[in-house]
Amino acid sequence: MATETSESTEAARPTERLVGHQRIERLLSTSLYVVSGLLLLFLWVPLAIIIFLAFAENAVTIFPFEGFTLDNFRLAMRSDSMRSSLVGSFTIATVAASIATVLGVLASFALTRYRFRLREVYRTFGIIPMVIPGIILGVALRIYFQNLLGILPGFATVVLAHSLYGLPFVLLIVSARLYTFDESLEEAARDLGADPLTVFRDVTLPVIAPAVGAGFLFAWIRSFEDYIRALFLTGPNTDVLTIWMFSRIRQLDAPELNAVSALIVFGIAVALAVAMNVGNVTGYVAGTVTEEE
Repeated sequence: MATETSESTEAARPTERLVGHQRIERLLSTSLYVVSGLLLLFLWVPLAIIIFLAFAENAVTIFPFEGFTLDNFRLAMRSDSMRSSLVGSFTIATVAASIATVLGVLASFALTRYRFRLREVYRTFGIIPMVIPGIILGVALRIYFQNLLGILPGFATVVLAHSLYGLPFVLLIVSARLYTFDESLEEAARDLGADPLTVFRDVTLPVIAPAVGAGFLFAWIRSFEDYIRALFLTGPNTDVLTIWMFSRIRQLDAPELNAVSALIVFGIAVALAVAMNVGNVTGYVAGTVTEEE
C-alpha cells in the first residue's frame, strides 16, 4: 500500500511541474504582449496627438476642444518659407540619397566580391558616419569644406554631408544581401554568352533591387529628417524644412507646424505602402528578410 502511494505521488509531481511551467509560460507570454502594446502606445501617442492637433481649431492644446478645421493646412500652404523649405529638403534628400545609393552599391560589391588588403578597415570607415554624433560630424565637415576646400556652406555642402551620412545604411543593407546572393546565377548567364553589363542588369540587379531600394529609402529619410548636420552646413540661401520647423516651434502659437508634421507622417506612410507593394523593401528596412528569401 505504501509503495503504491509513493508511486502515485512521484507520478503526480511531473504533472504538477508541467502545469506550473505552462502557467509561467502563459504569464510570460501575456506580459510580453502587454509590454509590447504599452511600448507601441508610448511611441504612437505623440504622433496621434500631432495629427489630432493638425485638424483642431486650438492647435496648441487638446483641451478645451473647440472643433475641427482645415485652416491649419491652408495656413501652412500659404507660407512661402514653408514651401521653399519643403522643396529644399526634398531636393537635398533625393540628391543625397541617390549619391549614397550609387556609392553604397559599388562599395558593397567591392567588399563582398573582392579580397584586398585593409578590407575590414575600408568597411569600418564606411560605417563610421552612421555612429559619429551629428554635432561632431557637422562641425568637422564645416571646417573641412570651408577652411580646407574653400566651399562655403550651402546646398552642395548639405548634399555631400547627407550623402556621407546615408552611405552606411546602403552599404550595410546591400552588402548583407550580396553575401547571400547565389553567384552561380551570374556564372550561368556568362556561360550563355551574356556580357557583364547584361548579367548585372538582368540577373544581379533584379535580385538585389529590394535591398537597394531599402538603402535608398533609409538614406532619404535620414537626410530629410536631419537637423544637426544641416544646421552647421546650410547657407543663407539654403532652405531646410527641419530648420524651419525648429524656428516655428519656439513660438507659442504655430498651428501650421502641426499641419506640416501631419503631412510628413502621411507622406512617409504612403511611401512605405508603395515600398511594400513594389517589393519587400520594408522587410529589408525592418530586418525581417531571411536568407532563404
